[in-house]
Amino acid sequence: MPDKAQAVPALEQAPEESLVAAPPKQNRGGLLSLIKAVAFVSVIVVVEIVAASMLAPTAQETARLGQQLAAASIGETAKAEEHQQEEHSEQQAQLREVELGMYNITRFNPATNTTLAIDFELYGTVLAEDAGEFQHLFDNSKARIREQVTMTLHGAESTDLTDAGLGLIKRRILEKTNRALGQPLVKEVLFSKFSFVER
Repeated sequence: MPDKAQAVPALEQAPEESLVAAPPKQNRGGLLSLIKAVAFVSVIVVVEIVAASMLAPTAQETARLGQQLAAASIGETAKAEEHQQEEHSEQQAQLREVELGMYNITRFNPATNTTLAIDFELYGTVLAEDAGEFQHLFDNSKARIREQVTMTLHGAESTDLTDAGLGLIKRRILEKTNRALGQPLVKEVLFSKFSFVER
């Protein structure tokens, strides 16, 4: 029996010793898997960088590509300009000049006590196919058109009259002429022998 007594205390002491004596386990598997993951990602990044550098164009290739694109753009611009010139020349071939009258306008300016004498011949351009209709409408509204042209020049500033192309006056006369006709038949107005004298 004495053996049993000694065996029992040995058993009772065994669990305490095992708790104290056993060192804690280190997690070496987790650290190793983290290192493997970082190495794998690094390899993939390096492979992508190498592939990108092999596929990226060189400076010479980039310059050559830019020149090709610029040449293509210039070619398309030239084609568009050529097309516009062809359309303009076709329109010019289809346009007919029509006489809108001779004008002698005298305008007095009380602020400066001067008189302005404006003399010119006025022409317009219409499509050849609209020439007959224009002439009919013009004959019916000749007085209104004459009044609109006269009023436009009476309201014009001196700077408008000294403009080399008379652009503003032409636009106003064109608008008022087409309004008097009731249809936009006149495409452009032209001055012939335009002169003005201030006295």
